[in-house]
Amino acid sequence: MNKILICLLLLAAACNQPAKKQEPQPVPAPAPMTVSADSSKEELKNLAFDSKTDLVCGMPVRAGIADTVTYKGKLYGFCAKECKDEFLKDPQQYLTSK
Repeated sequence: MNKILICLLLLAAACNQPAKKQEPQPVPAPAPMTVSADSSKEELKNLAFDSKTDLVCGMPVRAGIADTVTYKGKLYGFCAKECKDEFLKDPQQYLTSK
């Protein structure tokens, strides 16, 4: 019983000590990333799209793809994120007029 009381007193005394201030550590600068500007566009050229045109604006897929979406198991390419977003609002509208 005395050992428990002594441990509790030591613990209480340790808890009442002022916290030591830690010096702020410097944040390292992020390492530069080297990315080929055309790497993602080159990868998109190798995909097999279900449509030969951007379903929203009609631009040919071979002219350039900036974004893609898979809908009902088929891959569609879009010239811009805005076209993809417009397609996603009502995909059936664009697929029935295809």
